[in-house]
Amino acid sequence: MEKQVYTLTDAQRIGFASIFVLDKMARKGRKFAVAPTDPDEMALRDVIQTLFNERLIEIQGAYYALTEAGKERVRRFRQRYEEYLAVYDIYCAVDLAAGEFAFERYYDFDDDAWRLYLQQERWEDLRVAVAIHKKLDPVEIVFMSFVMEGRFDDYADGKWELGILSGELWNEILAIVNSNLHPCELGYATTDPNDPSRTLEVTPDDVMGDILARGGQITLELVRRGKEIEAEQQALQPAATTTETVYDYDFVIADPYVYYTPYLSPYYVSPVWTAPLYPTVVVRV
Repeated sequence: MEKQVYTLTDAQRIGFASIFVLDKMARKGRKFAVAPTDPDEMALRDVIQTLFNERLIEIQGAYYALTEAGKERVRRFRQRYEEYLAVYDIYCAVDLAAGEFAFERYYDFDDDAWRLYLQQERWEDLRVAVAIHKKLDPVEIVFMSFVMEGRFDDYADGKWELGILSGELWNEILAIVNSNLHPCELGYATTDPNDPSRTLEVTPDDVMGDILARGGQITLELVRRGKEIEAEQQALQPAATTTETVYDYDFVIADPYVYYTPYLSPYYVSPVWTAPLYPTVVVRV
């Protein structure tokens, strides 16, 4: 199978940007004027208009505000984001020859040592391959990694409004998608251990199945270890009454171990990845 080359239309880019902006409004309290005078806000006019056309925001006085539908989209975006962090980011560093994941040792290092560990040349980034195999949009997976790493926020001295629209960053996302390994590149031939004269063909589906099965196990182990560490830290702290505010656009997982258990199956894809998220975009000619 020939390796596919991915592209990104203006409509897709505005769709990604609009959800990013919606999240900024919900979680960071960013306000956008109905009649903007700020150049950064004016640059987002197509994005804001898309959100308004989709009824994800509405006019309240001089500013736009989230509608209930908008809050639901933010909640869905955060759910995808949380699943990306817990499920898909672990495939960023896999040693194909040894069958090892860097994340198997995630809790063995402090932050600086972890960053150095990830820089070892033996690691392959398989996040794009996993997305393609699961029939997800690999561009969205890389977009999520840019969100996680703050790449849009770091653009031009923190001017995220320019970062989310930057052709430079979107071209970088496409370059990553198209240069990373795809499933079609992961098949190989090996010698039959029971008959050295015979060659066995290991298909890309076989390779991806093994990788995803191991990834599911590592996900649950990281969840389990994370809960243990959290409990240990709470036990060391003096008893105190704390109140945590949960907003109606937050996504909360009551029991992460139960939530992520279905990912033990290499074929599982959460319904949140197939539910509508990005608005319909009409690009002005």
